[in-house]
Amino acid sequence: MKTLIQSVQAHLQGEGYETYFVSVPDAPVYPYVFLWTSSGQLEASTLAGTRDLRDSLGVTMVSTFALGVLEMSKIVRAALVGFAPASDTWSVAEFREPYDSQNVAVDRDVSLPGKGFPFYGVDLYALDGTPK
Repeated sequence: MKTLIQSVQAHLQGEGYETYFVSVPDAPVYPYVFLWTSSGQLEASTLAGTRDLRDSLGVTMVSTFALGVLEMSKIVRAALVGFAPASDTWSVAEFREPYDSQNVAVDRDVSLPGKGFPFYGVDLYALDGTPK
């Protein structure tokens, strides 16, 4: 999973967005992408006798203004749809369109000095793979 996440991070950073996994620093660079997933949910494939990767990748897009999230989502989705993260141990399917997308919302738990609160939107992608 580590290599998969690093591959997604590098890909999104290539689009110009600082990308964090699970933890965001106290003073992040806005706008940014926040990635989250489990440590790798495995599903038994009884026909092949292997355990396939079947998980979700959460992609949270954060901006200092609400419309910025919408701008980001267009770029982030275009970068991810059709992208297959690299891995030494998994053959991973290309990302398809997000299977879920949550409303853009304000994060009132974080205060930006002189700018109010940041805004965020969340997309969920299927992360599927087979062992190499």
